[in-house]
Amino acid sequence: MHGAGRSGDGEILGLAARLSERGRPFALATVISRLPPSSSHVGQKALVEADGSFHGWLGGACVEPVVQREAQAAMRDGRPRIVVLAPDAHSDRADAIVYPMTCHSGGTVEIYVEPQLPAPVLALFGDSPVTHALAAMATGAGYRVRVAEAEEDAEAAEPVPAGEAELFALVATLGVWDEGAVERALRAGARYVGLVASPRRAKEVRRLLLERGWEEAALAPLVSPAGLDIGAREPAEIAISILAQLILARRRDADEREGVAAGGEGVAVDPVCGMEVETESARHTLDHEGVTLFFCGSGCREKYARNLALAVNA
Repeated sequence: MHGAGRSGDGEILGLAARLSERGRPFALATVISRLPPSSSHVGQKALVEADGSFHGWLGGACVEPVVQREAQAAMRDGRPRIVVLAPDAHSDRADAIVYPMTCHSGGTVEIYVEPQLPAPVLALFGDSPVTHALAAMATGAGYRVRVAEAEEDAEAAEPVPAGEAELFALVATLGVWDEGAVERALRAGARYVGLVASPRRAKEVRRLLLERGWEEAALAPLVSPAGLDIGAREPAEIAISILAQLILARRRDADEREGVAAGGEGVAVDPVCGMEVETESARHTLDHEGVTLFFCGSGCREKYARNLALAVNA
């Protein structure tokens, strides 16, 4: 979807509302400042989905891959950012991420990129005082809680629809259907599966899952006893210890993702303009003498190809 001007904003915001309803992550990008002769206009919006799909128009083919990359990074680390494209790759904003402006129109454009991430989901399996207490606490902490009190409830619907970003689970089925509940949570991609059970029962659950063909590595999210060791005894206290462990696991995951995003893996440098390009999502490449070169856009690729042809024919 491409289109300049305010008329396209309604489509962008409508798409944002639909993605939010479905629990899909995305990032909104808005032009907040521009200097001529940039073709961007203040207030123009674009939307980038988690897979890099780009909707909208922010001015010039060189802008889209930059915003796409920074939007995906923002969705990984959950932090908004200001992106600046300037001819001299300079900005007075200390907090800006600056790229060289390579569009033929030139000028400078500043874009605010804001990630919109769905709230994490907590799937509770079992009908117990602990699940009841945790449901109330987790809702207050911003989790979307889904409860399957009985095995038939879990079979009637998936713990979380496909596309929702973060899933955590607690199994407190009092030994009735522990293995089945743990398996459903693991298959749904839960990052944390707390099991309320005795050490002996937890060991038995793990053994049965391995016998069913689960690899040891796939059982890494399974945690028992569930909750941090704070000396909890009452159901509400146990629920507090589990919620604290959930928060710790979630923040640790976020820190790890941010570290990967900042680590530079899978990033190449455009040999023409010097811009960093994500190799996995790059659309403009050129193979030369067994080496794949990556470019921010078609303009830089064509310029490099022309210069390469001139050198060969000289």
